Amino acid sequence: MSAFDWRRYLKFRCTGCGNCCRNTLVCITDGDIRRIVEGTGNSPRDFVRFYGHNEVAVARDDQLWVSFQTGRAVMGLRAVRDHCVFLDDETNRCTIYEHRPLTCRDHPFRITFSDSGAIEKISLSRIVKCPHGWDGDNSRQELRRIASWNEREEESYVEKVKTWNQKRQRRKTRPEFLRFLGFDV
Repeated sequence: MSAFDWRRYLKFRCTGCGNCCRNTLVCITDGDIRRIVEGTGNSPRDFVRFYGHNEVAVARDDQLWVSFQTGRAVMGLRAVRDHCVFLDDETNRCTIYEHRPLTCRDHPFRITFSDSGAIEKISLSRIVKCPHGWDGDNSRQELRRIASWNEREEESYVEKVKTWNQKRQRRKTRPEFLRFLGFDV
């Protein structure tokens, strides 16, 4: 990719339309839950929902699937009507912006980094219509920091899901999984 392409993508600016918070599922980790709980005082039961195969487009062999007595599900943010529980209807703004999940922090960028931290590929997600501007100021270093943070947190969460899925216990319920992750529900 040429230097011109780099500057263009790094100039992305969110216009605050709220489209990325509508009709989408945000998968979350225990780290995301912890930040939200600590930052807002909300209980996980207020914003966590588990989505089954017929509700989410996640590959059947993805490591995010959590096994329960009633089947497998992926943990995500709860939706209210057509949008994220944390999207303010009037302003189209995130009400937990400082505590938002890492997936939200790196959206809409789809980036592949080399081992040295150089950007190998960059594009914008096309999951929803995005009337963005091109006068923003994003740094490669900040995008790499968020991507690395997201990778570490997801790897840790996937290990916990793997441990949970291998457990032989009678009560494999959603509240028990949240307790397993260290939350009071």
